Amino acid sequence: MRMKRWSVLLLSLSLALTVTACGGGNAKNTEPQANGANNAGDKPAAEQVTLKLSTWQTDAKAQWSKIIPEFEKEHPNIKVELDLLNEKGDSVASMQKLDLMAASNDQLDIVELPYTNYTQRADIGLFEPLDDYIAKDGYKYEDEYLVDTQVNGKIYALPSSMQRWFIILNKSMLDEAGLPVPTDWTWKDFEQYAKTLTKGEGAEKRFGAYLHNWPDYFQLQLMSKPSDNTFLKNDGTSNAKDPLLKLNLEMMKRMMYEDKSANPYEDIISQKLAYRNQYFNGLAAMLPIGDWMVAESGGTDAIPATFETVFAPLPKLEGESQHYSPVQPTYMAVASKSKNKEAAYQFVRWYTSQGLEIGGRVFSGWAKSDTDKLVDTIVNSSKDPSKINVESLKYTMKNSAPGSASVPAKYADEAKNVVIPEAELYLMNKQDIDKTIDSIDQKITEVVNNN
Repeated sequence: MRMKRWSVLLLSLSLALTVTACGGGNAKNTEPQANGANNAGDKPAAEQVTLKLSTWQTDAKAQWSKIIPEFEKEHPNIKVELDLLNEKGDSVASMQKLDLMAASNDQLDIVELPYTNYTQRADIGLFEPLDDYIAKDGYKYEDEYLVDTQVNGKIYALPSSMQRWFIILNKSMLDEAGLPVPTDWTWKDFEQYAKTLTKGEGAEKRFGAYLHNWPDYFQLQLMSKPSDNTFLKNDGTSNAKDPLLKLNLEMMKRMMYEDKSANPYEDIISQKLAYRNQYFNGLAAMLPIGDWMVAESGGTDAIPATFETVFAPLPKLEGESQHYSPVQPTYMAVASKSKNKEAAYQFVRWYTSQGLEIGGRVFSGWAKSDTDKLVDTIVNSSKDPSKINVESLKYTMKNSAPGSASVPAKYADEAKNVVIPEAELYLMNKQDIDKTIDSIDQKITEVVNNN
C-alpha cells in the first residue's frame, strides 16, 4: 500500500515538473513597464499581477486577512489571493491537494508547507531556488533566519513561523499545591510536579499531566537535546538507540500506570481524548505542547479560558545546564511553475521577515524579530489576554535555546509513523522495553534504506 501511495505521489510530482518545464519561459516581468499612454514626464506604470497563496493555515490561525492587505499597501501592483487548501486546516489533506495542483494547470505561486513536508517536494523541483533572489537582495541568509533550509545545497524556501515547545501549567492548580512556576527544572522534577498535582478519583480525577498519543510525546526527552533531537539523527539515520528514547518511554509508562499521574494510554485511544479538552476543562494540570497554544491560552470560541496559564521551559536533561527546545519551522516557497516568480519572492521575503508579525499569532523564524514585542502582540490579540501569564512566557522564550536540526529528511514522517505501533505495544504492556527499542530501530532503519 505504501509503495502504491508513493508511486502516485511521484507520478503527480513528475507531471508537475513537466508542466513547469513547458511553462517556465512565460514568466511575467513585475518591474515597471513603459506605457505609451503616459505623458513624457510621468513614471512608467507597474504591471498588475495576481498571486495565489496556497496554504493549509486558516485565517483564524494565521490572520491572513490582516497580513495580506498590509503587503498590498506596500506593493500596490501585486494582489495576493488566499488559496486555502483545506477548509479545516488539515495539513495532510492539504499536501495531497497541493500535489494534484502541481500536476495540473492550476495556478501555483506561493506555497506554505508544514515542517516535514518540505524536503521531498523541494528535492524533485516543485519549488524555485531562491539563492539568486537572495544574492540580488544583498543579504546573507544566515544573518536573517534562524534555521537552514538548504536541500541539495540550494535554498528553496524561507522559514516563516518557528514552532517551539514548552510546558503550559494551570496557575491556580500550582498555587493550590504550593508549587512555584518552574524556571529551572529537569524531567525528574516534571514527574514530581505531576504526582503532586494529581487529585481525586474516577471520572472527575485531575491528572498532573496529559501526554498525548502523538509521536512527539514518545520523544519528549530527545527534544531536550541540543542536537540529534528526533527519531532521526541529523545525518538522516536512526536515532532509536539513543538512551533518552528508552528513558522517555519508561517515564511515560511510569506516570500512566505506577504514579497514575497521567491518563492511561488505552483511555487516550479508546476515548479519543483531546489535549485541549483535557487541559482547558481542568482535567490535567500540565501539558507539554508547541507555541501555537500561546494565543489559545486566552481561550477560543469553542473552549473559553477560565484560569490563568503559566509557561515553563521544556525540562532539561540531567547534568545539562541549558534548557533546549526543538525548532520546527513552516516553510514558504515560490512555486517553480509560477509565472510571476519575482513578485512571489517579494511576498515570501516580506512575510518571513516583517509580515508574519502583523498577524500576531505565532513566533517568527526571522533572526531580527523582537520576541518580547511579538509576545505582547500575540497575547493582546488573544480572546482574553488576562488568562495568559506574560512574565513566565517571556522568561520561557528567552531561556529555551533552540536545538539544532537539519532540514528534515524527506522520509521523516514515514520514520515517525513506524514508531507509533511499537511504542503503543510497550505502553499497553504487550512488549518489553528492549524489544520495543530494537523494533523501532529496525523499522526506522528499513525506512532509511528504502529511501
